[in-house]
Amino acid sequence: MTPSQTPTQSDEITPIPVVGSSDAAITGGPDPRDALTAFLRQLLELQCGLVGGAAGVVFLNHGPGNSPAIAATYHAPSCERLTEGTDPLGPATLPRLERLSSQTAGTIESITLARPGRGMYGEELRLRALSAPLAADGRIEGTCIVLTPAPGRQTTPPDSDALRLIELAAARFETFLWRQQCFAEAEQKLMLRETVELLDASQQGGTAAAMGSILCQELKRRFGATRVSIGLVQRDFIRLVAVSGADQIDRNAAAVEAIEAAMEESAAQDCEIVFPVPPGTDADPAQRRVTRAHEDLSRRFGPAAMLSLPLRVEGDLVGVALLEREADQPFPLGAAALLRLVAETIGPALWTRRLADRGIWAVSRDRTRELAVELVGPRHTGMKLIGAIIALAFLGAAVIPIPSRVSAHAEVRPAAARTIVPPFTGFLAAVSVKPGDHVSEGQVLAEMDVSEVQLQLAQAASDRASLTTQQTESLNRGELAKAKQLEYDAAKAHAVMQQAEGYLRNAQIRSPINGVVGKGDLEQFVRAKVEPTQPLFEIVTDANICVAYVDERDIQRVSKGQSGRFVSRALPDDKLPVRVVRITPVAEPRQGTNSYEVELESTEQGGAWRTLRPGMTGKTKLDDGWTTTLATLLRPIVDELRLRWWW
Repeated sequence: MTPSQTPTQSDEITPIPVVGSSDAAITGGPDPRDALTAFLRQLLELQCGLVGGAAGVVFLNHGPGNSPAIAATYHAPSCERLTEGTDPLGPATLPRLERLSSQTAGTIESITLARPGRGMYGEELRLRALSAPLAADGRIEGTCIVLTPAPGRQTTPPDSDALRLIELAAARFETFLWRQQCFAEAEQKLMLRETVELLDASQQGGTAAAMGSILCQELKRRFGATRVSIGLVQRDFIRLVAVSGADQIDRNAAAVEAIEAAMEESAAQDCEIVFPVPPGTDADPAQRRVTRAHEDLSRRFGPAAMLSLPLRVEGDLVGVALLEREADQPFPLGAAALLRLVAETIGPALWTRRLADRGIWAVSRDRTRELAVELVGPRHTGMKLIGAIIALAFLGAAVIPIPSRVSAHAEVRPAAARTIVPPFTGFLAAVSVKPGDHVSEGQVLAEMDVSEVQLQLAQAASDRASLTTQQTESLNRGELAKAKQLEYDAAKAHAVMQQAEGYLRNAQIRSPINGVVGKGDLEQFVRAKVEPTQPLFEIVTDANICVAYVDERDIQRVSKGQSGRFVSRALPDDKLPVRVVRITPVAEPRQGTNSYEVELESTEQGGAWRTLRPGMTGKTKLDDGWTTTLATLLRPIVDELRLRWWW
């Protein structure tokens, strides 16, 4: 075609087939990428025909920072004759064409290719590359490049005219995209219309079963199925409720069991299942499905192609729809798009109708009115059985005795504890034990520095001797008043001596009881000054007791000698027997309630009781005779009502 020629109707680009109806959707339309590739090849064919091009290539952009990628190529039938054995889209040309595609405006560039095996003259092939951008809505999406022989041939137009023709033809790209979008919107509208029509037709059913039968018939007619089945969840299982062409369902039929098994398979995976599996889906893990039940259904009652669709209400699975077709008409993956929309619409409608059929509130109201009349009649056996079970449960809760126990939080404490303080103000000389060490009564725990005490003792002894001598001399001289004062001073010195001697006797701090050092890591206080008000050690006995904090509501049910069980958080499997030995007479606030401390002791020393450590917490239950379940449940309510409504 020369530039002077006008394209006729036969020269127009053939429209790209696009899914535009439910039939197309159910049979599977072309992949949009294939449609785009086909259009671009046809565009290159048109451009090469307009300017006498030998070949063409289209580069499409793939986002910022990414180099353009080849989307389509085309070699004209006359390419071999024009290029004389040289590939214009070979490895030597494509990198240069890729750089040319990065230019946004239409450009013309000369390209020279070597001809292998040529002689001295005519060994090079000269081509020109005409590039035109592919724009859509003002944005450059790619570039199409057409290679034509160098100017001078009668079949090629001038450069400016050729570039203009290339750019005009490239404008078809935006038209193609708009057309694809229009077809997609039309397809969505058709899908919505199909769904609305199905839903409208199903509303003619007066019950859930009738509605399901209508839906099965409509799905069978509209999508060319041989059989359509719908099952709903009943007691965690899928039960068949409607089959196209069947007014009643035989629950014992083998076909019904096989259909329900296929529905259970889809429900267990909570996704659509297409059988036979479309080619190519095995490579995608997201498309893999277990189809054993579908295969069994096809083998026993087919062969058939199937598509299972879960029915959901607010995300929860309530049923499954199963469509079957002839084996030579399998369901493509594209069929699930429309049917998924149908399932999302009919699922809530069918489930709502089923709930309306059940009439929970209406049935409850009517049964309440008729209960007095039909209580002893032969009808409504199920309701009577439920009432009898409730009555027996209530009677058992009111009559059958169960152990009565007082529950309370408890804590393990040592049976005895002693706090050790310094005997006098001074410096700590040495420490012999650490927390966790076992000590015996009289064992040295620490020692005080007595150097200053010894000096004080020596000074006091010297002063006392001197004062005694002076007193004797004063008596000999008859100085009775002075002798009396010196006697008093000598007594003071003697008292200082006795105090210093007492300090020396108590300089070794000893344990008053047998037990374990609970507190007293004093290594860092060696050579430090300590005061008698400062606790140094805490000695606890090996024996433990349990203290329960009983709420004031239950303290009247607790008495001395009462037995029970104690379970600690550290040993929840061991129920240790305990007995009440002491109850504090005054309540103390604890965790927002008034509680009494009840001291418990173990009735079986040894075993798990020895493994308990002070500070461990748990729960105790004290035996309080017998009661009933009903009394246990109602006691807190009755007590609160008595407290609030007394007069």
